[in-house]
Amino acid sequence: MRTLKVVLTLFVLYAVAALPEFLFLMANRTIVQPATPDAVEVFVERPGTLDEPYDARIEPFNHALALADERAEAHPEDLAPPYLLRHPWRLVAPYVSSRGHELAAAPLRGVAWPNQVRTPFVISPEVWQVRHSVAKLNALMSADRGPLDDPRIFAASIDAERDMVVVVANAIDQPLRRLLARTYGADLVALQWDPWAKRLERLAAGSG
Repeated sequence: MRTLKVVLTLFVLYAVAALPEFLFLMANRTIVQPATPDAVEVFVERPGTLDEPYDARIEPFNHALALADERAEAHPEDLAPPYLLRHPWRLVAPYVSSRGHELAAAPLRGVAWPNQVRTPFVISPEVWQVRHSVAKLNALMSADRGPLDDPRIFAASIDAERDMVVVVANAIDQPLRRLLARTYGADLVALQWDPWAKRLERLAAGSG
């Protein structure tokens, strides 16, 4: 029976990996079931690709991102988590309120040291309005577990670019999708399906 389950899981993962490129809607993510008003999105991660070579031009943006993070934590009701985009490099500073727009748009100044070269920078963020603030996202992450106590769920994290919390589960069904949507909102939570999660934990525990 265990061998059959492994074979079936491998088949599903192969089928996902073999989907045409245009079905990979964002980066390394494939949507299996889109969000609806009463059910959260389900997606799987595409098999990993090689990281791009180091680009020294990212260093000022890394420093600016740290400053933007500090700003967002200081104004959690007005701002959402910032993040970087590449090709070309730019910093996105999302906001949720009119006051947040003013805060997010303020240029970020500092000094970076790419390749040990002192490089002053002034970076003006791209500002986009979103729905969920740092305070709202953090509140979900720190809330009493509730539906997140489901034994199939083993991790959760904030996806700044998507302005939502991603919950990782090793099995999914429609009642779980609907429960998460009903409790938190279908636009606030997404389910990432990772069928290997618990299996790997059990193998690791058994190997000791």
